[in-house]
Amino acid sequence: MNKDTGIVNIHGKDYKTVAKRVDEFRKKWQEKLSIVTYLVDYREEAVVMKAEIIGENGRTIATGYAEEKRTASQINKTSALENCETSAIGRALANFGLGGGEYASADEVANAISQQNAKPQYKSNGLNFDEISKHLQTLDTTKKVDEYAKEVAKMCANPTDKQRYTIQTMFTNRREEIVNGARTL
Repeated sequence: MNKDTGIVNIHGKDYKTVAKRVDEFRKKWQEKLSIVTYLVDYREEAVVMKAEIIGENGRTIATGYAEEKRTASQINKTSALENCETSAIGRALANFGLGGGEYASADEVANAISQQNAKPQYKSNGLNFDEISKHLQTLDTTKKVDEYAKEVAKMCANPTDKQRYTIQTMFTNRREEIVNGARTL
């Protein structure tokens, strides 16, 4: 990585670090926009964070979600929350338009490469929270979100309390994003 530019070349493609993109964001929009993060789910196995870019009027302009598994890397054993927040901010910035050439940040690509030989994604009772979250972001009406909620309910008739809370939070947040006019891809 070139520390002066904040750009990392991975497999022939240039990626900006989240730190670089936050710096660019602050220089250009600090007086008008803000980045706010939320803890969506905190489990023994993983952490889920949401980041929002908020306008002067309090309206959400862009969002980003991230999940970090504590077993994914040595750093995540002690810093999954911090890594997850950074990833969520990076995704919100990419949704805002500060992707830096590729949608994923340098941090996300490096993490993905390091996890290629890791265990499969966390699945329990037929639920894959990563896939649910990704699909939710493609839905652009509350009606579609409600229809998808019914599908997810059929996938798992007996979710744990944590699973139920996580699912409800994900769907509630997506509905709010749609109602508030959040930017979607």
